[in-house]
Amino acid sequence: MRLTVLSTSTLPTLFCMAIVCLIASALASTESFGFTDRIVAVVNKEVITWTELQHEIRDEFSRLKAKYQGQEFERRYLQKQREVLNRLIDERLQLQEAKAKNLSITQDEIDAAIRRTSLPPTQTEEEFGQQLLLNKLFDFEVRRTVVVEEEESRRYYDANPNTFRTPPQYRLTQIFLAANNDDALQRARSKAQAIYSAWEPETSLEDLAAQYVQSVSELGWVKEKDLVAPLAQALKELLPNTLSNPIETRLGMHLLFVEEVKESRPYPFEQVEREIRAKLLKERSEEIYRDWFKNLKQKAFIDVRL
Repeated sequence: MRLTVLSTSTLPTLFCMAIVCLIASALASTESFGFTDRIVAVVNKEVITWTELQHEIRDEFSRLKAKYQGQEFERRYLQKQREVLNRLIDERLQLQEAKAKNLSITQDEIDAAIRRTSLPPTQTEEEFGQQLLLNKLFDFEVRRTVVVEEEESRRYYDANPNTFRTPPQYRLTQIFLAANNDDALQRARSKAQAIYSAWEPETSLEDLAAQYVQSVSELGWVKEKDLVAPLAQALKELLPNTLSNPIETRLGMHLLFVEEVKESRPYPFEQVEREIRAKLLKERSEEIYRDWFKNLKQKAFIDVRL
């Protein structure tokens, strides 16, 4: 029997060849099961894989597949893949920064947060913890640096006099003609038009309604937001002590009459100071965050392979 003696110089080469063969074998075995994975992005020294991307986009895939087909589906799905991948890259960058700042989330913090607001059904506890960590990073880098003084809130209040006002209120009465089918609606339209045509400023609404076997109902003081859209729109164009044109809604026909109007007036500063401060804090925080994240991204190594 012949023995072949390998020199020590050939051993590293053979070892590398063996490793390559093992990797190729492993990849072949995954393909034989119908499963392949690949890198779709590199963020500094970490990778985002195709599997991770598909996990994040699974719900969108189902939604798009149910709505679109063919090339339109492919176009929209590719666009959504890019959007989700960009989000994953942004999250990965921030999680890396949190780690670099020695920020972390404990299990106690996760449990306490879940007690305050239940775990979203689409999130695992690990994903929920990552979101808490991103929030902590935002507080550390952005929110703690933002201050809004009372004088700034006051200046904003004075510079925007039409923003912080009470909505106007209207004391309304109406003549209402119910209609629950097409025939009834047609009759209600004709009667409502006849009532409107017969109305004169000196005629009381009660007397006018009684002529058509209808009654007047008091709606009391209302705001535009209290009314369905057709009535709210008509109210904007209606002068006090005038009867509206017939207004159609899904319930029937309406004729509105404005008895009295309380005009809009400014809220006292003290009543809206907290709202103004929250608005200014949000705007300033978003601006600082954009600058901070832009700088973070410029310093990072990002290689997108999608």
